[in-house]
Amino acid sequence: MKLLLIGPQGCGKGTIGKKLSQYFNIPLISVGQILRDLPNDYPDKDQIEEYIDKGELAPQDLVAEILKSEISKDIYKNGFIFDGWGRTMEDLDYFNPGFDKVIFINISPETSVKRISSRRTCEKCGEIFNIVSMPPKVDGVCDFCGGKLIQRDDDTEYAVKRRLDIFKEETIKVVDYFRKQGNLIEIDGEGSPEEVFQLVIKGLAPNL
Repeated sequence: MKLLLIGPQGCGKGTIGKKLSQYFNIPLISVGQILRDLPNDYPDKDQIEEYIDKGELAPQDLVAEILKSEISKDIYKNGFIFDGWGRTMEDLDYFNPGFDKVIFINISPETSVKRISSRRTCEKCGEIFNIVSMPPKVDGVCDFCGGKLIQRDDDTEYAVKRRLDIFKEETIKVVDYFRKQGNLIEIDGEGSPEEVFQLVIKGLAPNL
């Protein structure tokens, strides 16, 4: 099974992706995490980081080559879940592995800004917390590894609003494209992570 998760910043793609990965026992590919974890000697690392820090999308040709190399690994032979790709039609022109279903998790712009500007990420293990809805047990400290929680440069209100502009300008075209293809599942993402997950499973049920 090949799934693509799309939606505005803060819609919960990462959280839902992890739940789906466990449910179906197929890997989650977080494109943003893959880019942030590039080795320091990777030729285009500095260029990619500069785009991410501004809240802009990294060049599709560079990212597409990274993703093509990633999914060639044996662990993806039974399928995968993509989070962070297909934000523009150009993305799909550069790389489209043929998704079975595309899950569009929709939230309001106000919810997006509120959720992302409150997000904190462990600089050690990458675990994500929200100081409003899912705070750590100890302020500024990861529950899982004890690492320091930070606000990423692309989680500031300015960067989020820039991403929302891209969503309104570009990603909505992708949503319309997959809707016409007949493989789009649209989900209301305003609820709790568990509520949203159950809606996703219900949406996928006819295809299982």
